[in-house]
Amino acid sequence: MVVGFNTYKPGEDSVKKDEGELNAAKRLITDVTKTYADLFDVVVYDALACNSLWFNHCLNLGLDFVVRAKKNKCVKKVKRLANKHGPVAVWQSEKDHAQILVFESQFMMTDVDRPLRFVKYLFKYENGRRYQIMVVTSCLDMSHRTLLKMIKSRWGIENSVFNNLKTECGLEHCYVHGGNAVEAVLCLIFIAANIMQMFLQRRIRNNYQMQKEAVRILLSGLYWLKYDRELVFNSG
Repeated sequence: MVVGFNTYKPGEDSVKKDEGELNAAKRLITDVTKTYADLFDVVVYDALACNSLWFNHCLNLGLDFVVRAKKNKCVKKVKRLANKHGPVAVWQSEKDHAQILVFESQFMMTDVDRPLRFVKYLFKYENGRRYQIMVVTSCLDMSHRTLLKMIKSRWGIENSVFNNLKTECGLEHCYVHGGNAVEAVLCLIFIAANIMQMFLQRRIRNNYQMQKEAVRILLSGLYWLKYDRELVFNSG
């Protein structure tokens, strides 16, 4: 579900991804936590947000965070410490038959006034392939499995929300010009997408064929929107 959005502010936000995106994201999180005070507990973000400014922003809003770790100096140090202590948990993944080793340690980050938790997941496959996922979080008591599920769910959000909105709902096209008009169109797109998601999940979730047909009809309608000027917003 899309519950809010925030746009870049030219002249205020840096064009650099690691500054402009985070500034807009901070404004967005501040807005939605005020509007939906009891709806959010944890913010999940990629390695772009692995810094003290982002952590403090979330903590000041009363939110915990789960963030992919970057290979910066602070993370390298705590990673060596976690590796030295050895795995604190080991289990077998039923989905991809990988052995998962969990390494963990707590540390203090510069300019953050509370301890943070570093968790590394090492995946070992039967063919010898390995890869790791590193996480920094303020959730000191959350289980390893829940943390892993949350950080991996970012890809599901990326595909089910951002990708669908861009490829199927016309989010990649600018139908109008002007700040208020752009925001109005975005609101309409998000409302339509949310209604469709609620319909699929709550009304016909147990009937796969009906879901496929509903999606086919929706995609057909969105396709014809591109060719019928009477059905699209005309910025001229």
